[in-house]
Amino acid sequence: MENGVKTVVVLAGGYSSEHEISLASGQMACAAFEAAGYRTLFVKVDRSGYSLKGKNVRLDELGADYVFNSIHGSPGEDGHMSGVLELLNIPHSTCPTFQSALTFNKAQCNAVLRDAGVRVPMGRLFNEFPGITEFKHWRFPLFVKPNCAGSSYGVSRVEEPEQLEAAFQYAFTEGAQVLVEEGITGKEVGCGVLHTAFNFDSKSLESPQSRAIAITEIVPTDGAFFDYEAKYKGKSKEITPARVSAALSSRIEAISERVYDLLNLKGIVRMDYIIDENHEAVLIEVNSIPGLSPASIVPQQLASRNWSLEEVLSTLAEEHMAAHEEKNS
Repeated sequence: MENGVKTVVVLAGGYSSEHEISLASGQMACAAFEAAGYRTLFVKVDRSGYSLKGKNVRLDELGADYVFNSIHGSPGEDGHMSGVLELLNIPHSTCPTFQSALTFNKAQCNAVLRDAGVRVPMGRLFNEFPGITEFKHWRFPLFVKPNCAGSSYGVSRVEEPEQLEAAFQYAFTEGAQVLVEEGITGKEVGCGVLHTAFNFDSKSLESPQSRAIAITEIVPTDGAFFDYEAKYKGKSKEITPARVSAALSSRIEAISERVYDLLNLKGIVRMDYIIDENHEAVLIEVNSIPGLSPASIVPQQLASRNWSLEEVLSTLAEEHMAAHEEKNS
């Protein structure tokens, strides 16, 4: 703390293809914390270490009262950064190490959720391309994706068996394991969730609980699915609230809050679903560090509720710092 003002370090960048997206999210977070009255330090992370305004720094020498982790992909979303922050005993926004690693590993996360009765796609993990004949009994289209990556990098929708080898090669550019899932036809939606004692609607304190923010319908305008181009190049239309029935909206919110609690998550999380032909929601991904850039879904959801990003981030930060102090007392 400097002159009575708390210092928030915002981490952005990382090692993955999501580096530039993370920088945009980090800038948004910095602006929100500054608007809320904090002293902010924007720290870029890459394989050479941490840098502040172009100079290498040590994370434990910045006087951070709180660290906001906006690194998508490795090392922010896969558990490494939360482990570092726990070792340094610095309160932070990130899910615990195990939970971060679990949600980043799509196949393992799906296995846990399936055992808990949550509907997830049928799929299988591969360490190499097994050949076309392996999929002769699969129902196309298939989605071929890196097991550990985000922002739809390395993801392909495969309509014909002859497309599989190229899809595997593309997925392997983002990771050592490839997850193949049977495609589900339907409407894609995303639901943001957070955990707080503060009711942002009534501006009052309640019992701490997981709270769904809003549900957004995602309509790609130039492509077959919500890929990187659709997410960040303006080739999709996001509609908040989603055009679904009140009953289905309530079910998706309830599933999202249950999954948040089941996995013991933290901070703002986004869960993505496909609504199938039976009007049932199938959970396709848990994003433990969703984007906060102007093109991202969560800021749109907050705006739909008239919740300001600075109020949400500062409220969560204060709760996380209080919980950290209580744990250390």
